[in-house]
Amino acid sequence: MDLKITPAGFADAMALQKAIGRALKGSKFSMPTIKMDDKGSVDLAKSDIDIMGVIDLVLGAAVSDEVQACLFACSTRALLGSDKIDADFFEKVEHRELYYPIMVEIIKVNVGPFFKGLASKFGALVGTNASSPK
Repeated sequence: MDLKITPAGFADAMALQKAIGRALKGSKFSMPTIKMDDKGSVDLAKSDIDIMGVIDLVLGAAVSDEVQACLFACSTRALLGSDKIDADFFEKVEHRELYYPIMVEIIKVNVGPFFKGLASKFGALVGTNASSPK
């Protein structure tokens, strides 16, 4: 089946971004040391990734009632095939395994655009070759 997500309105997308930020704010995650190989690719084997910190981040958002409510507000424009993505969709037990993959895509579509310009500015601060927003 084909998942189609249309971005939510600005207010719903911003509410989701803020809810995720509040859910993650108290986490004890520290930025990992990222090691690059000689081709410029990330070498995960040599990188210092705090797996428990990553799990803490994910769970912080996953268990937030506010994040869930905002996700469903943003999901009103999402379809899997001809099925609307809403709480009723997940009443079917066979659909529950799709919850996190679908919600991650909803986050990407609705929250991702807020950070595109910021990522290019951050890249300039740390000296990478990031392009400016158009």
